Amino acid sequence: MHSAPLRLLATLAFLLVASPMPAATVANFATRAEKHEPLSIVFLGGSLTWGANASDPNTTSYRGRMMRWLREKYPRTPLHFHDAAIGGTGSALALFRLDRDVLSKQPDLVFLDFTVNDDLGTADAHSLATYERILRELRSSEAAVIPVLMSVHGLVVDPAEKIPARYAAHQKLADAYGLITADTLRTTRTAVAAGRYTADQLYPIGRDRTHPDDAGYGLFFEAVRDAYLQAAVSPSPSPIPAKFLTEDRYPFRERRVLVDTPLPAGWTRTHTCRTSMWFDGLSSRWMGDVARATAGAAPLETTFRGSFIALIGERSPTTPPFRVWIDDRPIPQPASKAPDPHLWNIDTSRFASPEAGAGNLFAWTLLAKNLADGGHTLRIEPVFTDAAPNAELRIESLCSAGR
Repeated sequence: MHSAPLRLLATLAFLLVASPMPAATVANFATRAEKHEPLSIVFLGGSLTWGANASDPNTTSYRGRMMRWLREKYPRTPLHFHDAAIGGTGSALALFRLDRDVLSKQPDLVFLDFTVNDDLGTADAHSLATYERILRELRSSEAAVIPVLMSVHGLVVDPAEKIPARYAAHQKLADAYGLITADTLRTTRTAVAAGRYTADQLYPIGRDRTHPDDAGYGLFFEAVRDAYLQAAVSPSPSPIPAKFLTEDRYPFRERRVLVDTPLPAGWTRTHTCRTSMWFDGLSSRWMGDVARATAGAAPLETTFRGSFIALIGERSPTTPPFRVWIDDRPIPQPASKAPDPHLWNIDTSRFASPEAGAGNLFAWTLLAKNLADGGHTLRIEPVFTDAAPNAELRIESLCSAGR
């Protein structure tokens, strides 16, 4: 081959490597959908994404309605939907689920929640850093993103129509990343002001003022659908800021699966429970085998790197308490009202009676944050004093992140 063609090939190869790929957009997604390309869609969030209180979460939640609407809009397009929503969890856990539950699905579009579960009324640096890290990694992948800003009953009836701190912070991040948000609060307030519903009609299930009934999820769907339609005609690539808006606290993360490491005496490998109190809390959907400690088990001792540490596992009404030491310092359970705050209690007895098979749930427990970045030691000691017969402490993995 002559040198000129070789130089041309080399130049093309350089351009392919050196030229950054354009950021994925909803407009690109819509174009591909019109061409009937197979597409993958992930719903990442908490119980409002899953659809708690909906009469059928897979059909009458905003998620279910959006799936049906997209199928009807693109009837000849193979659409593959993935539910990555776990009730009661926020962006800190999602940071460690991102690879396994989201990016492994090779998503072309992600609906991103966590406005409520990251705490509506605050905008703390820790959860904003985990949220922006997720947002940044999704935007750096081949996925378009629509942030869904969730609302609750108290906001809908707020006479001052205040915008809570978390809502404003997530909107600011969306603006910085060039994203169009689904604003469920504005849609719901507009519907109530127009007399379509009262707030109590949208939230009629007992004393639950977080999760709406089907009518409320219908309004959430309207907000998400409208955001999609708006984004679908906004073809400009969404910019990815050169620097973090908040603070890049967690460029490093590790999810260490315990059964892949040597276990202490009294700890054994076992399968997850296959029953749960609600579907999004079913452990087997989110994890593999767990390390199980029974009476007489030795403490779990290990090291980790980072500025925060948490565990993923399982809990039931009979889960025994445990003690935690980091760098040989005893760690109290946050907001504990127990006589001994250093005795961590994560059981589900407040939800269900401790009968066999009742009250199994997924567990996410933040042990410490705002640690000095670097290496640390961790000790977890199960306490079986006064525990129920056959009580077990079940941990799937230890999650740490930092710089």
